[in-house]
Amino acid sequence: MKLYCERLAAHHDGATELVLLHGWGASSECWRSALPILRKHFNVTLIDLPGHGNSQGEAESHRGLIAELLTLVPARAIYLGWSLGAMLATRLAAEVPARVEGVISVAANASFVERADWPNAMPRGEFENFCARFDTNPKNALRRFELLQWQGDSAAPPHREKHASAQAGVQRRLLHWLGEIDNRSAIAGIRCPQLWLFGEYDSLVPYTCPESLAKLNPDIEVRIIAGAAHVPFLSQQEVFWAQVLDFCRRHELLTDAQLPSQLNKRSVADSFSRAADSYDSVADLQRRVADKLAAALPAFGDARILDIGSGTGYSLPALRPIARELIALDIAEGMLRYTRAQPKRRADLWLCADAEDLPLKDDSVDCIFSSLAVQWCENSPALCSEIHRVLRPGGRALLSTLGPSTLYELRAAWQSVDERSHVNQFLDQGVLKSAVDASGLQQISLEEGWEVLQYKELRELTGELKKLGAHNVNSGRPSGLTGKEALRRFVAGYEQFRDSDGMLPATYQVWYLELYKPELPIG
Repeated sequence: MKLYCERLAAHHDGATELVLLHGWGASSECWRSALPILRKHFNVTLIDLPGHGNSQGEAESHRGLIAELLTLVPARAIYLGWSLGAMLATRLAAEVPARVEGVISVAANASFVERADWPNAMPRGEFENFCARFDTNPKNALRRFELLQWQGDSAAPPHREKHASAQAGVQRRLLHWLGEIDNRSAIAGIRCPQLWLFGEYDSLVPYTCPESLAKLNPDIEVRIIAGAAHVPFLSQQEVFWAQVLDFCRRHELLTDAQLPSQLNKRSVADSFSRAADSYDSVADLQRRVADKLAAALPAFGDARILDIGSGTGYSLPALRPIARELIALDIAEGMLRYTRAQPKRRADLWLCADAEDLPLKDDSVDCIFSSLAVQWCENSPALCSEIHRVLRPGGRALLSTLGPSTLYELRAAWQSVDERSHVNQFLDQGVLKSAVDASGLQQISLEEGWEVLQYKELRELTGELKKLGAHNVNSGRPSGLTGKEALRRFVAGYEQFRDSDGMLPATYQVWYLELYKPELPIG
């Protein structure tokens, strides 16, 4: 048995460990949309159960599966399981309590199938009928199971799992486990905090189940997610994860020792979306930097290439000749929408996502290209960790980003007005290099360049930044209009930089990095 395990670091040090276990017929991909929320608070471990997702081989028993899990997960963690995953997490908490901080069970039961002394479960006849359907046609049975999971949900999103029918035999064994497990004594004996979450309209777990569970252990907390069915973490995400975080905080399982956020990611996305139509008209510097970075591309001939922060797609034509598959990713939906309308700027896959939480599998990309996007990623350890995770061994990453001396003239001019943050802050080189080293990536080269743009009037610079979508998006930026006196002092502060030719300079400090993911060791 070889279980697929993926570990994703939190956006701050010292975070609580969280292990996620999916339900039968699904995979760890079911949690993917929640990772941006979870990584603000937790180091997250994703597991694919045997016969599901990327896991290989077969588990002979519950105990054998739990023993294998314990070799992969942190020494101590919160376990959040859905359906079958919750039943396994409960069993693990009862058998190895020293490894479990808390249990969060989602849409689960003490016994999935009814028993003589536990009627609050799925009728045995229905379960056996489904098993027979699965034996006859696994694909059709899985489709029916998915429909049942969403049945009655008031906000069911368009969600479809890709099922691996080649592992149907292993899935059948886990389906047998689902009907066999009886966790009543385990639940009664667990002493760590337990939260049980249910969907109001779950057709697979009877509505009487929560009341019966609470009788097994008076310390159990039960919450019902209104309007949800068997997948409340997908259909009612905001309410669901708020309940999870509240539970963790009340039981002091969560420290929330987050780094103070300087960048407002929603503002970044909205700002660049609004600038999509005007961006190319003022992006001369951005094009020069992108061209220089593209000139260093390895001589791939058949590569899967990811362009992080693809923007208006300027670099896609340069990447296309060496790409077997070209992926354009940007946090700004408006940028992707604009690029898709440009016939000469083509990609094979378009992804609207945060570079700190890449929606791609491990070891799935040959080359990452990212020109002037890294500076919008405040959490450099998370960014570098994600780049390392998705790059295949031997893969390369070419990045250009801005250093902290960028627009120092603009920053100094505003400092003559007040001490508030008027100009975007960019990472120090030492911070970025530390993040690269910690991720496991190796630095091939780091080159520094300086670009100085010239303007006759200050309003030309500020107008250009607005058209680029690169104006101030710090969380602590001033709100409201700037008064006339403050503007007068700001303009006067910038005038001190006017040169002998009568021009106002705007300086950009640019770093070009080439990174490498080492080959896997032999043996």
